[in-house]
Amino acid sequence: MNDFRIVRRNRRTGSEIEVCTAASQGFDDFDGEFPWVTVCWTHGTLMNHRVRSEADRAATYPDDWCEDSYGEDGTGETNTCRGVWEAKEQAADQLEVK
Repeated sequence: MNDFRIVRRNRRTGSEIEVCTAASQGFDDFDGEFPWVTVCWTHGTLMNHRVRSEADRAATYPDDWCEDSYGEDGTGETNTCRGVWEAKEQAADQLEVK
């Protein structure tokens, strides 16, 4: 498989997300079974995939899989894409209530 890399800022969370081949970044591809990787560079989280379409979908919704294994960021909020998205949803809900 040829090396492939594309990095974008996710509109939902503001995180820097990359879709790449495992080989292009030196990640484990599990003996070729999961050659595609989605990486959240903002939180240092990655997820392997069998096909590129799965990796592209994960890049669109990092709040579904990016969970920072390092815990709290010191502000009382979990430093993850999911945490960012939930905070945005709560703020929007509060604006609707007022």
